[in-house]
Formats: sequence, structure tokens, C-alpha cells
Amino acid sequence: MPSTPLFASSIALASLVPIGAAHVGNDANDANENSSGDSLPVVYTVPLVGQMGTDINAELLEDIIEDVQEVQPDLLVFRLKAADIGTNRYIPTYDWKEAGKFEIAEYRAMVQDINTKLGHIDKVIWVEDSVGLSSLLPVSFERIYMSEDARLYGLQNLHRMTQNWSDEDIREKMEAATVGKGRGFFESGGRGKYARVLGDAMIDPEALLSANFVGREVIWLPNLDGIWTVDDSTEQVANFTATTAMDTMFIEDTVGSLEDLVFVLGYREYDHNTQGDEIAEKYTERWRATYERCKNTYEDFQTDRGLGTTTDPVRILLAKRKMLEEVVKAMKKYSAVERRMNDEYGVTINSLEFQIDSIKDQIRQMKDSQRGGRSRGGSRGGTRLGG
Repeated sequence: MPSTPLFASSIALASLVPIGAAHVGNDANDANENSSGDSLPVVYTVPLVGQMGTDINAELLEDIIEDVQEVQPDLLVFRLKAADIGTNRYIPTYDWKEAGKFEIAEYRAMVQDINTKLGHIDKVIWVEDSVGLSSLLPVSFERIYMSEDARLYGLQNLHRMTQNWSDEDIREKMEAATVGKGRGFFESGGRGKYARVLGDAMIDPEALLSANFVGREVIWLPNLDGIWTVDDSTEQVANFTATTAMDTMFIEDTVGSLEDLVFVLGYREYDHNTQGDEIAEKYTERWRATYERCKNTYEDFQTDRGLGTTTDPVRILLAKRKMLEEVVKAMKKYSAVERRMNDEYGVTINSLEFQIDSIKDQIRQMKDSQRGGRSRGGSRGGTRLGG
């Protein structure tokens, strides 16, 4: 049950224009104009695809925002596809290396940048699939669309991150603070007085959620008094499938493609700007390629591979220092590389720079020792000649 007047206008258009005709082709004569010669509205897609915190992070968004500000499109479509868990219900796939990173402050800053720097541009988010911390992004948008088989799950991870404290008082304080930060995303999405109810239900397993309907308004309740029960368990959070989200009007509509989405929004014809897709694709390719090189270099450092046949201790240390410097350079270039290196090897830029300084000290000591040895040897030689 869609909750926007645009849906009604899109139905009126449906009898005139088939869905497939919504997107104008790439022919040079009609790429930027319609049949009347008027300029077409520009739809700019922003792909948020992959791992939250690496493939999707502030560095990427900064580049895209800069490009959007130059293009000034009529509509921004943020396309989210980031799931920590696979779709197989019986044997769900999970790769901890690809799970979303706990970088709440950064995600909050990303949302603020979208609202402040791109606030003048019409925007929606289209959830193809979201399981994990990535689900903080769609709830920060006022208008959410979902693919028919999409999920909007996983915010219990915020709660889980606070359960490792053994001290009960500290754990409760951390839990309250973290849940509060999570609710801030719902507030950004214009959930108003229901931000607390929805945020608690999707983050805290003990919270309940149901809904009542007054006309086209949804009344969210932190109990089971509503006519529609969303979450009746005190052991799990409220998760939304596309069907549940649609039935409770949590989202605007379900769509099957970009053409479908744009058509529902009332755009009969449009020009699709794919620069954001290209920026994101290049960013992901580059940071992941850099990470593979970085990982191999660090493993060479650990195992002394790549040192050749030299037995000179100074040359060995020089080679190892160079390896670490290459790793640090890569980590400084991409925060994604730094995060993966920290997760997989337990190293940070600071810890590696400390190691580099330590190696430099060893090299100086060895060189000083060698110079001192040569000097003493020369003195002894002179004494023998004098005798």
C-alpha cells in the first residue's frame, strides 16, 4: 500500500506508457531530449554495493557527492545492496571478512552529508537487499523503495556489540548509548515521534512492535496492541521483508527495476546518468586490488619471503622496512585497506609505523657498530705497522 501521491499519478501514466519505455536510449539524437525537444530529467544513480565500511564508506561518498554537485540531476536514486548473510534460510552463508564494519560515526556523517550537501535534490533509496549495519542507511531516508525479494534486517548487531561488557552497569550504559545513536538514523529519515519506537524495535531484541492504521497514517506501537503485529518476540528484533514493509506502509512501494522505480515516481522519460556507478566500480576495484598487494607484502614481511639470498643483516632490515612502508602507504590511501588489515592481521598504521621506527633504530645501531669496528681495526693495524 504505497504512501505517496506520486503513486496515483504513476497509475494514470501506466495506460499511456509501458514500463520498458521509461528509459530513453543512448542514441545521440534523443539521449538528452524527448520527442517534443524538451530537456529530459536527469536521474543519477548512486550504487551502495558490497561491504559496509569498505566498499560503502565516506571516501566513496565524498567523490560521488562532488560529482553530483557538478551534474545537478533532477533525481538521485541510492541503490543499496549489502547483505552480511546470504539468502539461503537453511544454510545461511556468512563471511566475517565481508561483514559490515562498526563505524557508526562515519555512517552518521555520511547521512549528514547527503542531507546537507544534496538536500536540494529529490532523492530516494532503493533497497535491493540489506542485512547488517547497512540497514542504517535506508531508515535515514524519508522515501524507501524495496525490490520484491529484498530484506531490511540486521540492526540487532548494534545491540550485540554492547553485550561483551562483563560489568552490568557499564553494559547497560553502552547499550543505551548505542541504541540511541541508532535511533538517530530513524530521526534523520523523518520518522518523527515514531523514531524511538521503530529504532528500539529494530535494534533491541526485547522491544516489541505493532501498528495501527488511521487512513493512510501508520501508528507505530511499542507493544502488541496494534492490529498488525510486526515483532512479538523479546528475543529477536523487528525485521522487514519487502512484503511486511509494504503491508505496514514502512516503505513507499516495491519495484522490480530502475525503470520501474522511476516510472512509479512519475518520470515518463529520463536521462540516466551513470557516472556514480562508474566512480563506485573503480573505487571498489582499486581498493580491493591495493588490499591484495598490501596483504601479500605484509605476509612476505612476516615470513621473510622476497628477501633474496642476501645474508647481510642491514640489507635484510632495509628490505623489511621497505615492505612495511608500502603497507602503511596503502593503508593511508584507503581506509578500507586499513580496516581489513586491522581485522585480519591485527595491525594499525600506528603499530606499523612504530615497527618501522624500531627497524630504523636497528639499522643505525648496526651501521654504527660496523663503522666502529672498521675504525678500531684500522687503529690496530697502524700500531702493528709502527712496531
